[in-house]
Amino acid sequence: MPELAEVEIAARNLRAWALGRRIERAEAEPSAAYVFRPGTPKRFTAQITGHRVESVRRIGKQLLWTLRGDDGPLGLLAHLGMTGKWLRREKGQPAPEYGKARLHLDDGHVLHFRDPRLFGRLRLVPGARFEEVDELKELGPDPLEAGIDPARLGAALARRRAPVKVAIMDQGILPGVGNILASESCFRAGIDPRRPAATLGGVEVARLAQSVLEAVHDAITRQEGPEIAYVEEGGENPFLVYAREGERCPRCKRADLRRLVQAQRSTFYCPRCQK
Repeated sequence: MPELAEVEIAARNLRAWALGRRIERAEAEPSAAYVFRPGTPKRFTAQITGHRVESVRRIGKQLLWTLRGDDGPLGLLAHLGMTGKWLRREKGQPAPEYGKARLHLDDGHVLHFRDPRLFGRLRLVPGARFEEVDELKELGPDPLEAGIDPARLGAALARRRAPVKVAIMDQGILPGVGNILASESCFRAGIDPRRPAATLGGVEVARLAQSVLEAVHDAITRQEGPEIAYVEEGGENPFLVYAREGERCPRCKRADLRRLVQAQRSTFYCPRCQK
């Protein structure tokens, strides 16, 4: 579930909570070893303890913490997966359910990494900059940091035979755009999600680029806060069409929204507005 907007909110919260703070103690659940791959929970806690948080940067769905210790910089690469989130609690407060890691800060707060389904990842990396982390080098320009160049987007889509909704989920094209944002963006742009990406014209590509940014900013505005309740967790649905099958279209008010499956993911659209 966490996509660009939700990860951006996490980055903003972490900066507010942790910048300049020292990690006095770290804990990790031994049963959640998969989250710390290829490292181990024990190695994670040993290496991160004592470091001070210098920065938290997001690109796409990835978070890179820059930490500083007596032995120099250390990077913490964090991916929220499908259900992960960072939460802050006062020292002594009960830990949230499904917590996999806890970072005790020098201001008396504890940062908890909660991940019920264990799709998230916390990995310590020797580099503390995005350019030094191999798996981040293939990501395209971040939509929020760099904007979206319609010419670049159009050139990328022109080489794709896949449906446009599937194509824009490619992290090499639009990092951070996942299933939800892709559905929302196609709806805002009035483009049928099943349409081959290569058939879009220049005006349509420009409209799609603008729609992606609008969808991201709207999702941030509607969800920003210290704790997000994801739609899959029973939280309020902040989206225009996602997970709204059978409801009236918010634009035309005349058609019921429909659901179809693309690349094993649910797509939601209006058959009247997205012909």
